[in-house]
Amino acid sequence: MTKSYYNAIQCVIALSVFLVVSAIALYGSPVNASIINISKAGTENSTFSDMINLEKVLLQNNLNLTSESTYTKSLTVSEYDKLKNCNTETDKRPTSIEYLTFFNCGHIVSNHNNSESQTTREFTLIVSENSSIPIASNGLIFSPAWTFNGTIPGPTMRVTEGDIVKIKVINPSESNHTHSMHMHSIHPGDMDGVEGPSGFIEPGQNFTYIFKAGPYGVYPYHCHVTPIDQHINNGLYGALIIDPKTPRQNMSEMVMMMNGYDLDYEKEGVGPSRIPTPEEYREDYMPQEFEHGNEVYTVNGKAFDYMENPILIHQDTNYRIFLINMLEFDQVNSFHLHGNVFKYYPSGTSKTPSFINDILTLGQGDRGIVEFSYPYTGYYMFHSHINEFSDLGWMGLFKVME
Repeated sequence: MTKSYYNAIQCVIALSVFLVVSAIALYGSPVNASIINISKAGTENSTFSDMINLEKVLLQNNLNLTSESTYTKSLTVSEYDKLKNCNTETDKRPTSIEYLTFFNCGHIVSNHNNSESQTTREFTLIVSENSSIPIASNGLIFSPAWTFNGTIPGPTMRVTEGDIVKIKVINPSESNHTHSMHMHSIHPGDMDGVEGPSGFIEPGQNFTYIFKAGPYGVYPYHCHVTPIDQHINNGLYGALIIDPKTPRQNMSEMVMMMNGYDLDYEKEGVGPSRIPTPEEYREDYMPQEFEHGNEVYTVNGKAFDYMENPILIHQDTNYRIFLINMLEFDQVNSFHLHGNVFKYYPSGTSKTPSFINDILTLGQGDRGIVEFSYPYTGYYMFHSHINEFSDLGWMGLFKVME
């Protein structure tokens, strides 16, 4: 064998080793691309298959991480939806574990107006006043719950700024109450869910809300029929994410809705305390005050769900949380991340973070985007820094893996 031939073989071997090592560094080893070390703790509450599906979603997102500088050309609608991790099973009722990464981007209709293509997204929300929702692993059931599409919170609807959005809300004839849907974003007054047909969908009727999505950000939606606190407490709310036309930096994403349950709402009286009439004031009479209060606090609807089923994430990998506070009957709620700090984008209406911290305080209906990356492996708690809320269910764990 000549020396030149021997050197050529060495070069081929070295090149092969380099390519294999590079592929592993970039995409992860075959072991990392499969299900890794999933604990079966708590599987009697949320099925083991739920955890497998969640791990697959987070792993797939990790493999597709891309810097924002990559987006030098416009993405097609389907490419952008894939980037957003849009779930194609739009009729599915996700479990509390699946809800974390379950994004409903609707049914897409493309309308061509002159030289421009306009994307229309269609959604359907069906009200139920007779749902039974597990809200704790001890067997506690919230019933009858009022739901959009059978879950608390309702579906996370995801669109792009500039899309035409059509949301058909159906109030079945077996309902006993009038309902509506109010969205936090820019839209016409007759689509606001307060006055007119959009604000009073009676049993057996439906209404389609039509608006152009904008501005980009994170928004709650909820029923706005009086007493509003009853309709929200019973479960009629969800998240609406309006993505910017130019994507944010790509990273694994989760939605977390902070909420609670007043289990004896009806016994305490319906609706908030009212102001006294002039006659009552002159007679030194004050109306009875109903002290509404929550017995259970959660993120995404089920107490301690992510304590019993820790969220598996990866070391030195970026993550994004769409965080919304929909807690009634308490003035504030909070989010605290252990062993780390995060970037915070109020309302998600900017691509520049407003501050870096490890704790965030939000009023009812307030929301934003949290971004973070863990430099060390291990278990890290996230929870409300109001200890009563944590003790009553609003607490979870991240399991950070290599």
